[in-house]
Amino acid sequence: MAERRPPQRAGDKLALLLGLVPYLIDEVRVSVTDAAAQFDVTPDQMRALVGYLTGTGDPGPDGLYLPQGLFDIDWDDFEERDIIRFRSAPLDQRPRLSSREAAALLAGLQAVSAMPGFSERADVERLMTKLARGASGEVAPVSVQSRSSDALRETVAAAVTAGDRLRIDYVTTRGDREERDVDPIRLESVDDVWYLRGWCLTRDAERTFRLDRMASAEAIGPAESHAPSTTDAGELFRSDADDLLVTVELPASALPLLSDYLGADDSVEYAGNRAIARIPLAHEGVIGRLAARIAGVGAITAPPEARRAAAAWARAALGEPVDEADTRSS
Repeated sequence: MAERRPPQRAGDKLALLLGLVPYLIDEVRVSVTDAAAQFDVTPDQMRALVGYLTGTGDPGPDGLYLPQGLFDIDWDDFEERDIIRFRSAPLDQRPRLSSREAAALLAGLQAVSAMPGFSERADVERLMTKLARGASGEVAPVSVQSRSSDALRETVAAAVTAGDRLRIDYVTTRGDREERDVDPIRLESVDDVWYLRGWCLTRDAERTFRLDRMASAEAIGPAESHAPSTTDAGELFRSDADDLLVTVELPASALPLLSDYLGADDSVEYAGNRAIARIPLAHEGVIGRLAARIAGVGAITAPPEARRAAAAWARAALGEPVDEADTRSS
């Protein structure tokens, strides 16, 4: 027996029609069965919706529905082959993305598609195709390159998914090369840098590791369960013994600008209306974002390598040549 569904309410029908029109225009030619599955209605309900559309359109400047302002479908395709195809649709004024806007969105989607759990999703690929096709001009080719190798990231992502322990060959912020065993917790991306949050068995605590500081990573067996972290879900970094301690001076009233970097145990001193904060950072790559946060109101005062990294970031942001001396750690 054919599936019977309750009749649609007026509000539901309106919502369906509002979504159906751009879908049919974008698909160009689609079967009734596929369209019905897309909107979770029966084929008969889809045929009724299409029939309703052919009596609607753009009323024009005088408020009259003239033939050229109505939706028109290919009736031969519809009645003989159960195919929906518009011959005309009065939506010439629908908003379109500029080629620059489409390129920016495509870049973001490329970055998302590189994340674990998204690389195999067909809907992301379909959305990228629609964005390129719906732009007002030709979209320049876009490529987003990750700083860490795909093979390494896939190894780490697989360990996170499977719950496997990783043995990583890691270079610390001080330049020391160490082998550490890590029980992965999550893999995250900040800007274009990938980080692994995990339980470091060497430190017996949660730590964050940059993938582009890993020379290698391999799964070595099942990971163990550990006490849950008190770190907020959005907090990626936690201080480590070999972190770089950065001193920042700024007005006390501007201290909330550092809320994403200051932990409950981090040192803050006050001198009059000025605040002096000492923030442990896992790597120098964070210094640029810290400098951007306090630009115009505060300054990084120590250590010298942090000041050099901030200067190098500022020059790069302005498109100026970066002096090699600015990038060297003392």
